[in-house]
Amino acid sequence: MKRAAAMMLGKRKPLFCFGFLLSMFVACMSPHILVAAPAAQPESGPTVVIIKQMHFDPHDITVRVGGTVEWKNEDIFTHTVTANDGSFDSGPIAPGTSWKTTLTRAGQIAYHCRPHPNMTAQLTVKGAGAEANTSGAGAPGKPENAGSLKWAPPTMPQEIHPILVNFTAALLPLALLSDLLGRIFKRQSLHNAAFWIIVYAACITPFTAAAGWWWRHSLGANLPAKLITVHEWLGTAAVFIFIGLGLWRWSIHKRGVPPTFAYLFCALLAVLALVYQGSLGGAMVFGR
Repeated sequence: MKRAAAMMLGKRKPLFCFGFLLSMFVACMSPHILVAAPAAQPESGPTVVIIKQMHFDPHDITVRVGGTVEWKNEDIFTHTVTANDGSFDSGPIAPGTSWKTTLTRAGQIAYHCRPHPNMTAQLTVKGAGAEANTSGAGAPGKPENAGSLKWAPPTMPQEIHPILVNFTAALLPLALLSDLLGRIFKRQSLHNAAFWIIVYAACITPFTAAAGWWWRHSLGANLPAKLITVHEWLGTAAVFIFIGLGLWRWSIHKRGVPPTFAYLFCALLAVLALVYQGSLGGAMVFGR
């Protein structure tokens, strides 16, 4: 029996040794197999641009053709993402919401916010084989806002209205200051200058209000409702105030006498109303 058992063990020994060696080989090679096997990569999500504090962050991004860009509005105002060439337009993006689009052609696309044209940024869309860079850095050798200072004639209401506002908002305080200095230094020439300044303001103000209503009609849905309501009615009232002050000042000028304190007080109230209206406009365009 012992001899038979020894013979059986002798026959199994080569098989056992072979199995042991095979197990050791597999154990040694398995880490290399695991390392060599490529790990499954999750599908990359869209490139995200944050809208906050009245600007796009990052300002410049580069994506591949077929890539998706998502804009998240973390501001307190409604904004849009509008391509300058008209290739895409998000429509109003309310605070706390987002909008995304897929880029299908290569090239550079500048875009802006329609209610706030001072908010601009740029997309660079490269071919599928090109390297994408979403770090926010602009092209090498170029400043981040390259091209943003190019002059173009104003064509949209949000561009025309601020220009006219600047003119009219400056004329009334200058007229008031000229009249005050005329009374202090008893100079009729200063009163004459104040008269012509208020006449110019009365002539420009109706065009300013018309541009404001044009802006309201075009982009009113994208502007803060409470602010734009007060702003637009103050602007409309300013037309009648300026014309009324102009006629009042003309009657004073016709008599060749210094303006009365009642006129100066009313002009001061009009200036304060302009300051308040300007603060509302600044809140809509630049944020608080």
